[in-house]
Amino acid sequence: MSTNRDPIHIVGGGVAGLVAAITVAQAGAPAVVHEAGSALGGRARSGAGPDGATVFGVNTGPHVLFADGVVAQWLHAQHIAVAMRRPSVRGAAVITGGRARSVPDVGFAWNGLRQVRTEAPVDERFDTWATRLMGEADAAALARWAGLLTFHHDPGSLSARFVWDRCRRVLARPDHVRSVTGGWSALVDALATHARARGVTIETGTPLDGLPEQGPVILATGLPVASALLGQDLAWTGSRAALLDVALAKPASGRRRPIVVDLSEDLRTCCLVDRVTATDGTLAPPGIDLLQAQLGVGAAVPEANAISRIEQALDAGFPGWRADERWRRAHVMTDATGAVDHPGATWRDRPAISRGDDRFLAGDMAAAPGLLSEVAVNSAVRAAHLALDAHRRRAFAPGWPSATLTPTMRVALLAASLPVAVTQSAVVAAPVDEAWKIEPGAEAEPYFQLRTGRLHTVAVGAAPDDQVVGADGATTTVTVAVGTSFSTSAVVRWLLQRIARRELRRHRPR
Repeated sequence: MSTNRDPIHIVGGGVAGLVAAITVAQAGAPAVVHEAGSALGGRARSGAGPDGATVFGVNTGPHVLFADGVVAQWLHAQHIAVAMRRPSVRGAAVITGGRARSVPDVGFAWNGLRQVRTEAPVDERFDTWATRLMGEADAAALARWAGLLTFHHDPGSLSARFVWDRCRRVLARPDHVRSVTGGWSALVDALATHARARGVTIETGTPLDGLPEQGPVILATGLPVASALLGQDLAWTGSRAALLDVALAKPASGRRRPIVVDLSEDLRTCCLVDRVTATDGTLAPPGIDLLQAQLGVGAAVPEANAISRIEQALDAGFPGWRADERWRRAHVMTDATGAVDHPGATWRDRPAISRGDDRFLAGDMAAAPGLLSEVAVNSAVRAAHLALDAHRRRAFAPGWPSATLTPTMRVALLAASLPVAVTQSAVVAAPVDEAWKIEPGAEAEPYFQLRTGRLHTVAVGAAPDDQVVGADGATTTVTVAVGTSFSTSAVVRWLLQRIARRELRRHRPR
């Protein structure tokens, strides 16, 4: 029989696994992270060098966060300090027709991007829909630019909704893009430190042959590993990306190498060559320019051909670069850059977070909203809350599965159990089709946790059991529930502090 001392097990020590562990520990439940590798981070690890002699802060492919995104909001709410910088685009150049042309800034003034309120269909290809919206030339150019956001070899073939939502969020607001100072290992280290401070047990070098029997389990792994451990067939379409990292000696002339985006017509996507040391000079030793390039490639393209095509972009953007090369790392990654949605599919169709028998899935391929790493964080927080519900049910309420507790009911029960508490639940009516259009967190299925503070939690989502009908016949789509995620003792302390402060103010001499 399970007890409240049985831990919640998290398989995988990447960003999703660490976020899930912190969320579990914050609610007062024991958490254990099982990481098969010798180090935490998964694909978020950074740092490599020639023969181990020099360490470069090079990520596994381009990694960015968004200042208005779920990840940044969650880090801020947890008081986890991670330094971020705006990527440097000074002197950026675009390659067309085999030639690099300098552009004054990376702005996107297509007619289509001015129509940011336009909604794209789910069941139509992006290139077909965009051609009707803005014309063939601009649609083709925008589809290639979308390669920066999808890592896909043919973004135009993806769902119009999937690509357009990313274009209008990122390309229309490039000022929100952020790089993590020190590489993504700095983010992983900050998450690990915070997790341990919360009491999370982290075990590295511990691959699992099977799932623990006691306690709920969160699988924050890739889909192939999760499929093997669950005995379920989990799959979704991802991208295949060729990556080339190159360390070059800085030019003797002192000329600065630019960021280069190759939009040549032989590509249906784009090739990005980013000089990451322009944004963060600590990522390489003095006198070294560290370049990271990525190109989405099809399944049939050999690695050698893909790397050769990236080198063509380097030749056009950085003439003579080969003589300055000091180190390189090249590889191709498959299904490692997040999920992509083809026509007719949305994020809701991806592998569900709840897998049955108190097993839950987290990661960038799970059924959660967001852009790139935001999917991992959203799914991790949701999986953690589901696991916490299962943990409480196992320990305290064996009959709980037969009862459906809506957020309103949970708040009412909390109020009844704490006579001194003042709790409330508010239901806001909105058309179902417009419920989740506010980026980044509002495109969420029921009860995704959008803001989690030290003393309060606000859950926003559809409320199927508390529906009301608006003037236009639409049902309720947003529920706000206060105080549903902490332990009772924390709520009591908080309420008593609030009451004490209020009484002091009332009786203070005037």
